[in-house]
Amino acid sequence: AVVTGSSRGIGEAIAIRLAEHGAKVVVTSRKLDACEEVVKQIEANGGEAFAHACNIGRKEDLQALVDATVQKWGGIDILVCNAAVNVYFGPSINMPDDAYDKIMNSNVRSNFWLCNMVLPQMAERGGGSIILISSVTGLVGDRSRSNLSKNVLTLSRSA
Repeated sequence: AVVTGSSRGIGEAIAIRLAEHGAKVVVTSRKLDACEEVVKQIEANGGEAFAHACNIGRKEDLQALVDATVQKWGGIDILVCNAAVNVYFGPSINMPDDAYDKIMNSNVRSNFWLCNMVLPQMAERGGGSIILISSVTGLVGDRSRSNLSKNVLTLSRSA
């Protein structure tokens, strides 16, 4: 199981739980030392894991992650795309283009790349699971990140 962004937070919890259930886990984030700390925790509880540094915004890093996993364990059965960035907080109408580009490239395009790298070998091996983690804000919305006024949001909810 490969879990991006698994050196802390939700990703760390996912990696630990997968290992508790017998998965061999690749702990990955930008900081190798943080990944190694999670690996130590997994191994201390009898699990198997290895750390691999990866910046999800770099296609070559993602390919190296896939290659290292396939080389070590022969394939990937579970992919959890958890890593993400949020470089801007505020109404979308004020978001600079460079912030939008960074968010879309890291949070969307990287998942597209990684899935396309993993899916062929998953299919060849007979299947697997891919989980994409996202924010509930994509479904519910958040006034603090909206480019609409409070009145427009209220009107659209009652319509």
